[in-house]
Amino acid sequence: MHLSQGQMHLPYARGAGIIALMQKEKPRDVIRRLINESGKRAIDVAREAGVPQSTLSRILTGKIEEPSDRPVAKLAEYFGVSGDQIRGREPIETEGSADKIAQHPALHESNVAPPPKLEGYVPVISWVQAGSWTEVCNVDAVSEEMVPRPPACSDRTFALRVKGQSMAPKYEPDLIIYVDPEVLPFDGDDVVAVLTDSNEATFKQFVEEPGDDKMLKARNPSWPDPYIPINGNCEIVGVVIATMWMRKPRA
Repeated sequence: MHLSQGQMHLPYARGAGIIALMQKEKPRDVIRRLINESGKRAIDVAREAGVPQSTLSRILTGKIEEPSDRPVAKLAEYFGVSGDQIRGREPIETEGSADKIAQHPALHESNVAPPPKLEGYVPVISWVQAGSWTEVCNVDAVSEEMVPRPPACSDRTFALRVKGQSMAPKYEPDLIIYVDPEVLPFDGDDVVAVLTDSNEATFKQFVEEPGDDKMLKARNPSWPDPYIPINGNCEIVGVVIATMWMRKPRA
């Protein structure tokens, strides 16, 4: 995934712009970019480079800020770069390198505000995993698709791809939504909830009427039976704090 192909929208942090690769990268960002440009999965890179999957997972999620020399040396050898390049001390001159992107004239002629600073990545989980929401925080970063982490979110934040039309036109299918379990829902927030009778995850708007009547509502005005009463039959997993749309690359 090339970050320049996506656009992140932050409901709680206005003025977000197009995501651009930063000139100064942390080791996890360099490694993630190299993995993305290789076209391989992180789990395959870990196996082929001889780096423990758990170690690579902790690096990619930011739990290890400064990796030790052993995994850095193995990854540097695997990707054909130096250890200093892996650590972000020296640029990597490739077709999609951060330096070349940062020097592009279009970035200096922009009429939009600078993008928010992004720190690390979060996993894109399945709706089945979201239904077992107590396990969400235990997903393995190596085996999951990862997307840039929005600013000011908790460590438990995860992402989902929208399915169906119940929340259209605001949320179209394949849009990536970021869900933060640490944010409390208020009337009008969009949330992911689990229906306890079926263990099914659902994406709806949270509605709290006077008198403390709470409901989940489909945003699609044409959706049949748009309301789901909350009467002990569901648990709120988290609040949607940001979205990201990924443009399909040209053939």
